[in-house]
Amino acid sequence: MLRRPSDALVAATAVVLLSACTAQQPGPQSTDGTRPTDSATEATAAAPVVEVVDPDEVDAGDQKTPADDPSSEEGSEPGSGGGGAEASAPEQTEPGPPAPSGAAGTDAADIEFAPGDTFALAVTGGEFASVELLDADHSAVPADPGTVSEDGTGWQARAGLAGGASYEWRAVTTAADGSEHTTTGTFETSAPAGSTVRARSVIADDDTVGVGAPIIINFGGSVDEEFRDDVEQRLSVAVTDEDGEPREVDGGWAWLPNIDGHSRIHYRPAEFWPAHSQVAVDLPLEDVPFSESAHGGKDMTLDFEIGREQITVADAKTHRMTVTRNGEEVMDFPASLGAPRSPSYNGMHIVMSKAESYTMTSEQWGYSTPVTHAVRIHNNGEFIHAAPWSVGSQGSANVSHGCINLSTERASEYYDSAMYGDPVEVTGSSVDLTVDSGEVADWVYTWEEWQELSALAD
Repeated sequence: MLRRPSDALVAATAVVLLSACTAQQPGPQSTDGTRPTDSATEATAAAPVVEVVDPDEVDAGDQKTPADDPSSEEGSEPGSGGGGAEASAPEQTEPGPPAPSGAAGTDAADIEFAPGDTFALAVTGGEFASVELLDADHSAVPADPGTVSEDGTGWQARAGLAGGASYEWRAVTTAADGSEHTTTGTFETSAPAGSTVRARSVIADDDTVGVGAPIIINFGGSVDEEFRDDVEQRLSVAVTDEDGEPREVDGGWAWLPNIDGHSRIHYRPAEFWPAHSQVAVDLPLEDVPFSESAHGGKDMTLDFEIGREQITVADAKTHRMTVTRNGEEVMDFPASLGAPRSPSYNGMHIVMSKAESYTMTSEQWGYSTPVTHAVRIHNNGEFIHAAPWSVGSQGSANVSHGCINLSTERASEYYDSAMYGDPVEVTGSSVDLTVDSGEVADWVYTWEEWQELSALAD
C-alpha cells in the first residue's frame, strides 16, 4: 500500500448539544386544590460521534487496493449507474457490508490514504442515515453514496480512492431520540506508483457524427476487471440540445473484450442519439488505479456534435438500398449485395470510415481490386462502394463478396453524404451479424445485453 503523510486529513468531530430545564419545587396549592403547573423537563440527546476508519482496519474482503492478491476475485460491491440510490439504514432491505472490523481512528490526521484504499466511517451513539463521498477535484464525478452496514453503525465507499486527490465527505446520522446531525470532513490521498496508461477516443473534439456513433475509449494497456467499476463510475456523459438545454438520453458504458491486451470501454444510447445534439464527456482518470501496477495517465474531456439523422437500409431480397434523412427518403438505389456463397450480414452496422480510393483484398476469395467511393460499415470486410462491373446485376441479383455494390454515380452520391456513426442496416440475407463479427458491434447487442457489460451491473 502506497503511503505518504497527509496534512489535510480531518477527523470527524462530535458536537454535543445538551439542554435541560430544572423543574420548580412544588409550591402551595391554589384555592381550587390544584397545584401550579411545573416547567417541563426537556433534554436533547448527544449528537452521534462519527470517526474515520483507518483503511488498514477495513475488512480486507471489503477493500480493494493495488496491493491486494492479484488472484483474488473479490472486489467492492458495484453500484448502479449514476452513483446508485442513497443508502438509508432504517430502509435497507438487503444486508450491506459488515461494520468495519477495526476501531475507528480517534485522530484522522494520523491516517494515511493510498490510491485504491477503501474509505470508511464508523458512528457511535446513533446510526448512519446517509453519507456522500465527493471528489473535490472533479465536480462531474458522481458522489459515492457507499453502503451502510446492517446495524447502521458502519459505512464504506463503493469505489476505491484515486491517487493524489482531495476528497470531501458528508455524513447524516440519526441519534437515539430521532434527531438528525451532520458531520463533514476532508482528506487527501498519496500519489500513485507504477506506470501510467493513456486513454484515447475514436471521436475527436468538435467532430460531427451520425446518430449511431458509439463513444469508444481505447486504453494503452489493460484495466483489470476488479478495478473497472472504480473507473466506470467516474465517467459521465451529458447531452444538450441546440440551445444548450439538457436532453434526457438513456445510455450506458460497456466493457468489450480486450484487443491485444488493451482494454476498451464503449458508450451507446439505448436508442440512437437525438439528432442535432451536443455531447460532453468527462473522463477524470488521472492517477485512478487500473491494476496493481498501473494507473490513469491524465484526465480527458470530449465535446462533439450529433448531426442530422441519416439511416440506410440495404435489402438483400429486394436488391435495393434506401437512405432516409431526418425521416425523409432521399435515395433509393438498385444494389447488389453478397452472393449466396459470400452473403452480406443482416444486422445494424455503422459507417466507420470512408476513402475516395481503396483497394479491396481478400485472401479467402483471392482478389485485390481497386475501387472508388468506399464506405466501411463493419471491420469484417463489408463496405458500400462503387462497382461498375456489377451494374447489370444491381437491382436484380446479389453477386458481391459481401459488400453493397452501387454504380459509380450512386456510390459517389452516398459517399458524399455519409459520416462516421451513420446507421446502416442490412436485411433479407441468410446470415446475421454476431457480437464476434467485428470490433465495433455495439448495435448488435440488445439494450439488455449491453447493460450487462457494465462493470456496475448488479
